[in-house]
Amino acid sequence: MIKKRKPMDDAMAQFVFGTPEPEVNTEPITESETLIPSPPEPEAAPPALSLEPSSQPKKTSLMSKLQAPDKEATIRFTVDMPESLHRKLSMVAAKTGRKKVDIVRMLLVEGLSDVDIE
Repeated sequence: MIKKRKPMDDAMAQFVFGTPEPEVNTEPITESETLIPSPPEPEAAPPALSLEPSSQPKKTSLMSKLQAPDKEATIRFTVDMPESLHRKLSMVAAKTGRKKVDIVRMLLVEGLSDVDIE
């Protein structure tokens, strides 16, 4: 039995095959069709920068407030442990409502805080 595939919609086709190239008119341009660009309008001068602190508090944009703070890079670390220790860890996680990874991280930070590395 042969299954029929679902037809692709426009968005999927653009993702797979890319957007189609716009058609280019290869006919020569006549003199009446040429456009003379108008001169650019003068731009307003940017405000002068001051090195003195501003008396007004800086407003933070909504987007900067919504962005997550930079996090330290993480490394995946695999630990083999006895089944009894894993069961105990699972029970602590269930009782506290925390993830096992959070408990392990907390215990590592607490345990390594006493170690002096020179």
